[in-house]
Amino acid sequence: MWNLVKNLTPGGRGFDLVINCVNVQNTEVPAIIATKSGGTVMFFSMATRFDKAALGTDATGKDVNMIIGNGVAEGQADEMIRLLKGNRRLFDYFKRIHR
Repeated sequence: MWNLVKNLTPGGRGFDLVINCVNVQNTEVPAIIATKSGGTVMFFSMATRFDKAALGTDATGKDVNMIIGNGVAEGQADEMIRLLKGNRRLFDYFKRIHR
């Protein structure tokens, strides 16, 4: 994975922002590894173990900002409707998974 991150980012330093929103365990450290030092990781998943995330920064030596998403944001419903109306592929995807 690190080779992929190195190839996709300027100077191979990692991404400025990584959003971890998968419902899969043990993805905390890979998200931190993919983030450049001084970058931000947003954990937005019920599978996230925050103790692993905190220890992951020690294990990787990365100084990153960690944000924990809480699922609530002002205007989120309006923004979701706008996104769905503006992107046919996204709209079709949601129709397919919510039948």
